[in-house]
Amino acid sequence: MLDTITDGVMVVDPQGIVLYSNQAAEQLLERGPLIGHVLAIPASTDETVHQDINLIRPSGIAWAEMRSAPLEWEAAPAFVIALRDITARKQAELALQESELLFHTLSKIAPVGIFRTDGSGHCDYVNQRWCEITGLSHSQSHGEGWLGGLYIGDRERVKAEWAECVANAKPFTLQYRFQHSDGHLRWVIGRAEPELDEDGNLRGYVGTITDISEIKANEESLGQAAAVFESTREGVMVTDADRRILMVNKAFTTITGYSAEEVIGNSPSLLSSGRHDSEFYREMWSSISATDHWQGEIWNRRKNGEVYPELLSISTVRDGDGTVCHYVGVFADITKLKDSEMELEFLAHHDPLTKLPNRMLFLSRLQHIIEKARRQSTQMAVLMLDLDRFKDVNDSFGHLAGDELLQMVAKRLTARLRSSDTVCRLGGDEFVVLLEEIGHPETAAHVATQIIKTLSQTWRLPSGNEVRIGVSVGISTYPKHGSNPDELIQHADTALYQAKNEGRNRFKYFSEELTRAARERIDIEIRLRQAIEQGELRVFFQPQVHVETGEILAAEALVRWHTASGETIPPTRFIPIAEETGLITAIGNWVLRETCRQGREWLDGGLPPLRLAVNLSPQQFLHSDIRAEVTKTLRETGFPARLLELELTESALMKREKEAIQILHNLHDLGVHLAIDDFGTGYSSLAYLKLLPLDVLKIDRSFIEDIPHHTDDMEITATIIAMAKTLRMRVIAEGVETAEQLAFLKTRQCDLYQGFLTSAPLCPEEFSVFLAAYRRERLGTVS
Repeated sequence: MLDTITDGVMVVDPQGIVLYSNQAAEQLLERGPLIGHVLAIPASTDETVHQDINLIRPSGIAWAEMRSAPLEWEAAPAFVIALRDITARKQAELALQESELLFHTLSKIAPVGIFRTDGSGHCDYVNQRWCEITGLSHSQSHGEGWLGGLYIGDRERVKAEWAECVANAKPFTLQYRFQHSDGHLRWVIGRAEPELDEDGNLRGYVGTITDISEIKANEESLGQAAAVFESTREGVMVTDADRRILMVNKAFTTITGYSAEEVIGNSPSLLSSGRHDSEFYREMWSSISATDHWQGEIWNRRKNGEVYPELLSISTVRDGDGTVCHYVGVFADITKLKDSEMELEFLAHHDPLTKLPNRMLFLSRLQHIIEKARRQSTQMAVLMLDLDRFKDVNDSFGHLAGDELLQMVAKRLTARLRSSDTVCRLGGDEFVVLLEEIGHPETAAHVATQIIKTLSQTWRLPSGNEVRIGVSVGISTYPKHGSNPDELIQHADTALYQAKNEGRNRFKYFSEELTRAARERIDIEIRLRQAIEQGELRVFFQPQVHVETGEILAAEALVRWHTASGETIPPTRFIPIAEETGLITAIGNWVLRETCRQGREWLDGGLPPLRLAVNLSPQQFLHSDIRAEVTKTLRETGFPARLLELELTESALMKREKEAIQILHNLHDLGVHLAIDDFGTGYSSLAYLKLLPLDVLKIDRSFIEDIPHHTDDMEITATIIAMAKTLRMRVIAEGVETAEQLAFLKTRQCDLYQGFLTSAPLCPEEFSVFLAAYRRERLGTVS
């Protein structure tokens, strides 16, 4: 029977020698036959012993429940020992103890509140952190007492959720608030997991509560920040330290037209308008590096290409170590503000009805133009205008019609003048015109005449009514009539008053002398237009003679005006007017055609070939297709290009140097000769002259007329001849009238000369007769 039971049974004498053991005891102790072995097992022969002991076995330590009792054995004292293996139970008990110890330790140091409940969901344990978070004591938390600590607004919701989870043994997760004893609300997130027994019955819950009050506050703050970020009307852009866009708001998209997907990861430079240079951005980032901030106005470009102004503020964001981690840019579209500023600025300096500059801007511009004229030694004019019969329009059709008429007058005046001139409205029906840089005082009269003519035409009002008005003009010029704004305005007003007294619809200078000269100039302009149409202009020729041989090799074509009434008007009177009015191009082209036609006629008539020189005006040279005109003329007349010489003044060549060089090369390619006229009176330099494809240099008559009486003129003339020879150009001296002048030119090896010493300019018929006689005389002299 002892060999069949599972408990080990041994009989041991008082010395610990095994007298008997069953098989189970040997298996428990992991030893062979035990009889005769001494075991270190505590035993007592006096009383029964019941205890748990450790067994040291080859396979390791084990636990056994030992019972021992005294026993009479063959008349000798002994005791019987029974051993039951409880290793598994002991290990479970130790594990439970360790687990409970670990639980209590973790519960003590855990940053979260820990609680435990029974199977009914009643709390039976909380840790200290739970009490700190909730403000409840350990005793207040037991049972359902913890529910009393909940914020009243959350209590029913939490009770209902907890009851449902307990009833269904479900996990519990919920956010709610405790009303802390200090009065503050504490947000927590509660979590609990059910513990089930082997049969699946609920034994209780183990759970935690985590204080999320700060997280909730941050969420609220972040929510507010996000709401502000998205709802603010200012554009916001956040970049990393490398200035790559990380985040933008809706206003950014509204203002720039770029979506977040299009800009995130890119550089803000994609918004650059190109209006700011690299130095601007260098200074901006230098300021940000020094102060962590920059604010200012900047121009950027929208996605659709539109450039707009914005007020931009850039701030640096640093981390805890002071390292730059982000940049935040906040900007506002100030297009409307700029427009308002411009409108206010415009209204401050302009008349709201006509949009013309007002009196304030007029005085400012007048002062500026006077200073400019003083620096550049030029002339300018002030024209005071007063509409005639304007009051009749107001009285007849009303002030609205009068305002409409003033607007129409403003448009016509603006369209009539140069872009450099200024039209202002002083008030009522008074206007003023500033003419900047006029060549002659008479130019102001020419403009005044055009204004009178323009404003005297019939006006059709928007209402359909037709009206006629006039204008009186008073003129003062700088520097003749004044050197400051007050003087010029006062004198122009005085002249205006005189014009009105003389019958209105006319102009008047402050000086009667200028008034007469201006009217004469206007008369010449009108007659000159008629002269072109009626063929009153003629071409005269002045011979150009070889200095050494005396042979006539060429002639200069000069325009002359003989009126139908027999009056001869010198070029000095009508050429400047033709240049100012734009008639000079038509006259110059006619002279070119007439010269080539006459040259062809002489060749066909058997005259020896002569090179004919034609003057080109600056306007004709620079503002028309002169190459096409010359080509057409040579083709139509059949005159050889090699016999045509085109003369240009220094001033024409100096106005637009690069363009002039190209035009000269184009002309030279045609085979014509090119000459620079009136040399020495302009500002050309040797460095510039050598770039021009010129064949002839003409010395101005002003250097010749005082030879041999002024040594300065002789030295200048000699220098010009030497310079021309260096540049491989022929030299022609103009205005030679005495033998002494010719003798001097011979000593300096001048090539040709022209002047009254040989002949005055002659009409074609007289020139032919003179040329034949001159050559016969030379032949007779030679023979």
